[in-house]
Amino acid sequence: MSMQFQKPEEKALVEMLDMMLGASTKATVSSSYDAASTNYTAIYANNDGDTVATCRLALPTAAALGCALSMIPPGAAESMVEDKELTQTATENLYEVMNMFSSLLMNDKSSHLKLNCVSAANDASIEGTAFEFTIDMGKYGSGQILFNVA
Repeated sequence: MSMQFQKPEEKALVEMLDMMLGASTKATVSSSYDAASTNYTAIYANNDGDTVATCRLALPTAAALGCALSMIPPGAAESMVEDKELTQTATENLYEVMNMFSSLLMNDKSSHLKLNCVSAANDASIEGTAFEFTIDMGKYGSGQILFNVA
């Protein structure tokens, strides 16, 4: 089965992160994502409602992205990690970030997908191709992202 969606590209991910963080960011392809560390899973569906992609994050990355979107200070993200829970605002912001990330998987030749939900769980990844990135989020620290695409 061929992939229906495009590979997320480092350049597009960096541009998106720069827009969100308002600072110079970096993203590099990696192979060190620890799936057991996943705390949040974005689930993307096709027009038939079938799960076709996921984006998995550990809590520190989720907190950083959830805070960065609305310029909540990095210290607040660190507190959320200590509390092992995102605030409501950070959770809503993370949903928006994951919604924006859906565009990394589509182009004018791919099928359409949409964000179905962001689960505060280590949902099993779908069968498909894995794309891992280590990201540097400036003052928000570094983190890892794992996309699985059908």
